[in-house]
Amino acid sequence: MSPAVIALSGLLTSDGAGDDIVATGANGVRSRREFIRDVTALAGRVAAAGGKRWLIADGDAYAIAVGVFAVLHAGGQAVLPANLQAGHLADVASTADGVLTGGPGGPAAPRAMSLFDRPDADATVGPPLAPIDADAAEIVLHTSGTTGAPTSICKPLRCFEAELTSQSRVFDPVPGKTVIATVPPYHIYGLLFRILWPLATNRPFSTDTVSYPEDLVSAAEAAPGCMFVSSPAFLKRALQVLDLDNLRPCLGPVFSSGGLLPPPVAAAYNATLTQAVVEVFGSTETGGVAYRSVFDASAPPHWQPLPGVEVATDPETEVLTVRSPFMPDPVWFRAGDRARIEPDGRFVLGGRADRIVKVEEERVSLPELEQRLADNLAVAAARVVLLADDDGKRQVIGAVIEPSDAGWAVLSVEGRRALRTGLVDALRPHLAAVVLPRKWRFVTRIPEDDRGKTSDASLAALFADNMDRQILPAIRSQETAGDEAIFRIHLPHDLFYFDGHFDDAPILAGVVQLDWAVEFARQHLSVSGSFERFEALKFFNVLMAGDDVTLTLRYDRDSRRLTFDYVNGDIRHSSGRVVFGTAL
Repeated sequence: MSPAVIALSGLLTSDGAGDDIVATGANGVRSRREFIRDVTALAGRVAAAGGKRWLIADGDAYAIAVGVFAVLHAGGQAVLPANLQAGHLADVASTADGVLTGGPGGPAAPRAMSLFDRPDADATVGPPLAPIDADAAEIVLHTSGTTGAPTSICKPLRCFEAELTSQSRVFDPVPGKTVIATVPPYHIYGLLFRILWPLATNRPFSTDTVSYPEDLVSAAEAAPGCMFVSSPAFLKRALQVLDLDNLRPCLGPVFSSGGLLPPPVAAAYNATLTQAVVEVFGSTETGGVAYRSVFDASAPPHWQPLPGVEVATDPETEVLTVRSPFMPDPVWFRAGDRARIEPDGRFVLGGRADRIVKVEEERVSLPELEQRLADNLAVAAARVVLLADDDGKRQVIGAVIEPSDAGWAVLSVEGRRALRTGLVDALRPHLAAVVLPRKWRFVTRIPEDDRGKTSDASLAALFADNMDRQILPAIRSQETAGDEAIFRIHLPHDLFYFDGHFDDAPILAGVVQLDWAVEFARQHLSVSGSFERFEALKFFNVLMAGDDVTLTLRYDRDSRRLTFDYVNGDIRHSSGRVVFGTAL
């Protein structure tokens, strides 16, 4: 029997044990009593400040929980961002009446009010909270889609209540077990599964995001039997570095969303863990649509609609349409995925409808092309994108390839041309010549956002002019948390900066290492300001073509200092600090 679901509208006005744990993490334990006091105090300050639309700009799950409920209890509209990049926050904040920020690890934002001016334990923070009007109260979320352009989605609280009731009917985790997660708490999946569902079923959630696979074991050991909320991208990476046997006694139910979990990855987890991974299919617009959970990787990939969800297909396009109480309006929504619905109501996905394109009047399925590339032994993963040709007069297909070990061996020995030629030759029997990829990029990791999704915009960016000169290293993996980023990078032999070196001694110049640190910091840590000076710059061991190295960046926003380190295991190559001015 699934745990009882508390209505979100009455969550903080219902009877309950005041000492029950709501949240745990590096910043301490928060009880239900503390949660109510924090929400009450902040709701009073928001109401006093006035204004309807409040942006909650923070990455801490407890801070978001406090912010959302405080704004709703104050009669406002709670707005959550697509990401925590400074530029995006500024854009969203420009349409808000106020900004709540300042929690642990939270970003700076204009016109901000602190989330954490917490009252003293004995202080009177205001009258008891009244129930929220679930029809009038609204949460605004942002989604980027395939183009990368942020889009706002406004949903009344009743939509979230309906979805929590539905998912509790089919997902039956053990009550009281802590929820840990790798996904951001400000996207709909993270908001529902790592904040609202735990709150509505009276189970604790961890405020700390599991950012690295190496941290998963310790996080799970700290909360035995925990629910684990993750994504295909993280589960795939964890499989490469972790011994799953160590997770078996720690993990309870595992949930995955944000993309399709590759069958071999699902099979590896399902063969080790006590429960099969539950995949959830949905979107910000629709909420959850369907789920699947099978131990047998060879079983048909059927999706079961969640209770209350209706699905159909357009008879001409085979595009999936959805109608459910998780949406603001009771209308059919075109989901954008092709599907085949079985007589029993389950369905099979057939790829994105908007990824069927024409090149020189030849129709081609981009998902099919990606699959044919991925079937090659030299390829670990592949994505393709429609691009303008160099003359801008026609469209061509660009292929972004994450090579397998075999592919990297070809690149190291024979070069990019040999690998590209081999892949094209493998495609020729299946595709017309005009739809064969004309542009290629070989990367150590296909770019993904913090939800594990890859946008067309991020793929197209790899084909910028400067990339043709191979002036940046290949990124094998990337982890970003707050003001720290860690990159595992590879120095290919055909890097632009190795031109003119002796074949047996291509050394990477120190000025290039400094330039990469600055460039990566601007791209991934939103560092701004002009270069002012560097401090404590040291070079210990040379970096050469073919090397793999870890670049760690840490940015202190108060002092505007960026610290960088290039290391390979116990070998330290270089380190230093860069000081930035206040404006570019």
